[in-house]
Amino acid sequence: MKTNLTKIKFKSNIGLGRQLFSRIACLGAAILICSSASAQNLFVSGSDAKGGEIFKLTWDAKQGIFASGLGDPWDIAFDSAGNLFVVDVSPLERIGDAVIYKVTRNGVRTIFASGLSYPSDLAVDKRGHVFVADYNNGIIYQYKPTGTRTTFATGLHHPVGLVFDSLGNLLVVDNNAGNLYQGSIYKYEPSGSRSTFAVLERADRPADLAFDMMGHLFMADLGGNIYRYDTGRRYRRTTFGSVLGSAQSLAFDGAGNLFVVAVGENGPDKIIPNAIYKFLPQGGRGMFISGQVRGEAFSHLAFEPIGPVCCDQAYLPIPVPTPEPRPTPPPRSTS
Repeated sequence: MKTNLTKIKFKSNIGLGRQLFSRIACLGAAILICSSASAQNLFVSGSDAKGGEIFKLTWDAKQGIFASGLGDPWDIAFDSAGNLFVVDVSPLERIGDAVIYKVTRNGVRTIFASGLSYPSDLAVDKRGHVFVADYNNGIIYQYKPTGTRTTFATGLHHPVGLVFDSLGNLLVVDNNAGNLYQGSIYKYEPSGSRSTFAVLERADRPADLAFDMMGHLFMADLGGNIYRYDTGRRYRRTTFGSVLGSAQSLAFDGAGNLFVVAVGENGPDKIIPNAIYKFLPQGGRGMFISGQVRGEAFSHLAFEPIGPVCCDQAYLPIPVPTPEPRPTPPPRSTS
């Protein structure tokens, strides 16, 4: 009997050891991914002396060209496979002939959609569907991965800043129209049902939206401010920070740092460079790169996706196995 109990305890220890090893391995992979998040490459649409470009920047602002030969590249977004989608507002310099390009990881570019009026922003959901805001017509289109288009939402004024939350809801900010229309941030469920997330102030000139790692929504304003909507306090709005010039595009890296494209300004009294600023999670600001150095203009930005963690429960506590029931000893003989 002692031998059987020892075997049961030994097997239990083996099972615990295997679970411990598995969890440690997964946790190690998760830590490795998180530690490499700050080394994500940043992709930026813009232009230089050669025309429309997609710049590729490393964590320390070393720069390269990922795609070239574009007309007027605007918003960009990645799908989960690492393909980059980019809005080219006027590739042939004809109004109403905007296109969306798809660029693979190795730089192969194809036309994903064409014949658009004035697409302002785009976003890609987890299933690879591309959502595009038509700024002039107040429409949001949905494209399947095959390129087939349907109308997802209508009745907007000037929609910009498409972004998905962790639950798959699409958020979009609709601009004010003077005293005629009060702008709002709307939330669309996957079914298309719409609710109001927040109402804008009259002076707002929204340009882009982004979520941080905690689920707080950030809004870039062309007045230069970056606003934060705290989802844990009934969407209370505060000013997170500001940039010189106009805040046009937002993106968070995997380490929680916020990157902002600030549109420059050339005037008789002052010159504000077109630049990308970096905000630490605590709010400290520094210039990441200036477009004046190489005569470049930056428009919109996006970070390449991070690879998945090896298991979904890497951060959960290691379960303690339930002890095996002790075997019932045989009754003693009374003889």
